[in-house]
Amino acid sequence: MSDIHSISRGALKPPAAAEFLGLSENTLAQWRCRDTGPAYVKLGRTVVYRIETLEAFLRANESGGAK
Repeated sequence: MSDIHSISRGALKPPAAAEFLGLSENTLAQWRCRDTGPAYVKLGRTVVYRIETLEAFLRANESGGAK
């Protein structure tokens, strides 16, 4: 992940968050508009995703296999 897309050690801008989740930036933008997907933070005009929130989102959406 590129440093240009990092806000801090614990937060990612949408391009890096999309890469982290294996999704497109467009999908994340649509989810924000629909108020679905992982929670995000707005810092002025800048949107960031906390890494711990992205990890929790992935865990919450696991399916199949033994848990």
